[in-house]
Amino acid sequence: MALPAAALQVPPPSHCAPEPSIHKTEKQKMLDGEPFMPYNIQLVNERTQCMAAVYSFNKISNTVVKMVRSEREQCLKRIVEAGWIQPACTKRPVGGHLGVSVHVATPFHCDYGYNISISDNVIIGPNCQLLDSGRISIGKNTTIGVGATITTLEIPTDTRILKGSKGAKVAKEVYIGENVYVGNGCIIEAGVRIGNGAIIRPGSVVVRDIPPNCIAFGNPANCT
Repeated sequence: MALPAAALQVPPPSHCAPEPSIHKTEKQKMLDGEPFMPYNIQLVNERTQCMAAVYSFNKISNTVVKMVRSEREQCLKRIVEAGWIQPACTKRPVGGHLGVSVHVATPFHCDYGYNISISDNVIIGPNCQLLDSGRISIGKNTTIGVGATITTLEIPTDTRILKGSKGAKVAKEVYIGENVYVGNGCIIEAGVRIGNGAIIRPGSVVVRDIPPNCIAFGNPANCT
């Protein structure tokens, strides 16, 4: 007896392996803001691949003086798009974003690339570090000054859980709004949100949310 045509149809192959119903990878835990092991082999490999892309961006930008802007943007786009990442079916898509007219000076550093979202007309000064275990979002028309550090790993509050490379970490998103100025040498800690139009004076350490249109400075940074 012949089967109906509908029964003979085979679904197209997928490049995504089905997610386990219970077990999460360390990467998925990291993306979900749960305790994860940063020295898991998958995450180490991804940081190594990102390091190679960042090295190429820094090297090319410094040696090829006449490189046109579009070529520099393509080098930076390769970092945030992280094409070396294996496709996977996840509830949250993995991949960064790079707007138009973005200027990133070298040397530049980031950990993964795919957790960085930079909107239009953003300036990032030299010697900046975007430690993107968690999402880092930077709104349009924002300036990040020389030597600024944005970290997404929470500071531990209990030294009894510290185990060095065997210890778990928690990543929290950092959000920087539109038309924000972050001065030279500032440090922005995990989980912080900086509102539109805020100014963070040079050398400040931001450990809590900064409201819109606020001028903040100090360690910890407070609004004037």
